[in-house]
Amino acid sequence: MAIRRVVALAVAVAFSGAFVLAQSAKPDTKKRSKEEQREIEQIVKLVDGVMGGEPAPTDIQMAITPYFLKSQEQRTFVPFVLEVKGAPAADAALYIRVVDPAAEPDPKAKRVEYPWDDVHFVPAAQLASGRLNRVFMAAPGTYDVYLAIKERLPEKAPKSQVAKMGVLKQQVVVPDFQNAELSMSSVFVTDNVNMLSAPVSADESRERPFVFGAQELIPAADMDFAKSEELSIFFQVYNAGLDQAGKPNILMEYEFHKKEGNEEKFFNKTNPQVINAENLPPQFDPAKFPVPGGISVPLTSFGEGQYRLSIKISDKVSGKVLNRDVNFEVKAS
Repeated sequence: MAIRRVVALAVAVAFSGAFVLAQSAKPDTKKRSKEEQREIEQIVKLVDGVMGGEPAPTDIQMAITPYFLKSQEQRTFVPFVLEVKGAPAADAALYIRVVDPAAEPDPKAKRVEYPWDDVHFVPAAQLASGRLNRVFMAAPGTYDVYLAIKERLPEKAPKSQVAKMGVLKQQVVVPDFQNAELSMSSVFVTDNVNMLSAPVSADESRERPFVFGAQELIPAADMDFAKSEELSIFFQVYNAGLDQAGKPNILMEYEFHKKEGNEEKFFNKTNPQVINAENLPPQFDPAKFPVPGGISVPLTSFGEGQYRLSIKISDKVSGKVLNRDVNFEVKAS
């Protein structure tokens, strides 16, 4: 029996902002004060040392969850959630450096150019939340991503006062969405979707990279949900084949499986979503818009336990198929 109470994404949402191609992002280039410039030099030197073999400070621990979307240029848009533990109760500097391990130094500059190199000054109140959203962009490939956080000390702090610091190095594989092959973005599991009354500035977008047009996706903090909640997922499909009308013809299927010990059993499924020339708006341009997908499913009928949502994307024009899984747990409260 299919799940009846399902709120499926309307195809028209492709034009509402959340399902256009991701915008481009640029590192901060504005002029900094002498104190800020000193902080930048110190945190850059800190990462230089870690890259050179020095032990990474561990006062502050970090972990990142990256997401991948096709952008309006040849680079991939990579918003990410940064989880922070042991953060200082003070303002801090955050440094993001994306390194291509295979890159050779420029013969003239005699140094390696980094695909992304950016600094943020983070207020203590933001750090206290334990979660920050940030972004980088890079061409497809495998990268070493360095993140460093350094507590900002008062200018006249005693020499005996030592700033809390932490450096994370994580390998990130950036997918290629520009190769004309059927592909899809990361699957976003969201806690909420906020509607914005005004667009964010270019500078704000570096700190709020999950804003798309007039909507802001809030990634779920974890994969644990109460029965009173909904499981909401969103994604984009890229490079679909086109029919004679110049429109894609995509079938999206969602099946839920409940895990029981080392096995799992089929639990339920939603009604399939069909996106084609019959329900796409006339102004839909496959060169400008991705095909949106997603569902929002109430979990009231789900018993407690662990589940796997199987997502199957079938391109009826090319015959190609994509499969993705979302693992989550349902709890009583």
